[in-house]
Amino acid sequence: MKHFTYDERLLIQRALTLGQSFSRIADATGKNRTSISREIKAHVRGEGKPARSKCKFRYECIFEDTSKCPAPVCTKKMCNIACSQCAKYCDRYEPEICPKLLKPPYCCNGCADRIPCPLAKRLYDAEYAHKAYKRVLSESRAGISLSESEMEYIAATVIPLIKNGVSLPVAYAEYADSMPVSERTLYDYIDKGAFDVDNLDLHRKVRRKPARQKSGPELHVDKKCHVGRSYAEFLDHLEKHPGAKVSEMDTVEGTKGGKVILTIFFRDCSVQLMFLRDAKAAAGVAAAYALLREVMGDSFSRIFEVILVDRGTEFTDPSSIEIDQETGEFQCRVFYCDPQQTNQKSRCERNHEFIRYILPKGSCFDDLTQEDVTLMMNHINSLPRASLNAKSPYEVFAAKYGKETAARLGLKYIPLKELCLKPELLKK
Repeated sequence: MKHFTYDERLLIQRALTLGQSFSRIADATGKNRTSISREIKAHVRGEGKPARSKCKFRYECIFEDTSKCPAPVCTKKMCNIACSQCAKYCDRYEPEICPKLLKPPYCCNGCADRIPCPLAKRLYDAEYAHKAYKRVLSESRAGISLSESEMEYIAATVIPLIKNGVSLPVAYAEYADSMPVSERTLYDYIDKGAFDVDNLDLHRKVRRKPARQKSGPELHVDKKCHVGRSYAEFLDHLEKHPGAKVSEMDTVEGTKGGKVILTIFFRDCSVQLMFLRDAKAAAGVAAAYALLREVMGDSFSRIFEVILVDRGTEFTDPSSIEIDQETGEFQCRVFYCDPQQTNQKSRCERNHEFIRYILPKGSCFDDLTQEDVTLMMNHINSLPRASLNAKSPYEVFAAKYGKETAARLGLKYIPLKELCLKPELLKK
């Protein structure tokens, strides 16, 4: 049997607790070592409070004078143990990752130091793993499984005929040899609202009683996009490439179904780029990176090396981010946080607090323009930060990459006396 059963996952959990090797687990389950490794990497989850973990930068903390630390109470002794203050107040905080998690068994189940260890822990739990597997299996059997290019092809061929009054069977037959789905499936996709036609355009369909809708996601561009791009593999990549430049990407939503703001946060300087998108969709993310490649030219791969994202549907087309669509060149790597583990890219999300100063939660973004978003971005990036030794993210970025590169990305310095981080900024 190809898939792991619940009993096999229980066996894996017990074996890991006993410290058994992958080879021994493979023999006991009848699977190969690679399958065991993938199963564990895919389903380990965090335990405890990562925010109480030691900071990986504690020995090179820029706040030698503890009175200047942004935390209300700060001592070097606290930093060297496990300081929850750092995680809450310092923009530079990143939890230290135990090196044992970068190699088999990729979890803390059998570690003798698990209880006293202050670092963030990762465990393989059979019940959690089986529920996650069942959820993915359910999603793979529901929704729409077409690539963006396949959706565009159908929209450019069959859909215009239907709009002009041609029945779906006749329109489908015209392009049957090149259609990526069956006629029956196309009916279902139109019923789900995937294309710019509805049941009123299907003359015979409107007479039928609508079929019961399946639950689950409406659109998945690539259901296997997380394979080879997990958080464990992200940590492994950084172990092999310690100097790699990492950026974190996320989406800030306005009112439901309206425009959104795509954000890209650079860990090494705290600059956050912002792009207004019409919807929370993979196509919008792809367009943003196409624009970045256009304005950055050969400098693109120098700045965008490793990109960490969550598992939102807008990030389910990683190849459009990693690969230059014109040349086919592989230019960067995309990795995904574990499910429900947004703390793994917490710095990006914490920086959204500044956006909410200007656009409070519940604000509608539909009337915004990219010029508005760029103005907001520059005011936020010009704000001095204690974590950057009283420098602004813009100043640190310009020092690292040059003012010309900053200008290409739309970055501009705003003097402190002119800064505005209130809704009035976009009402002037």
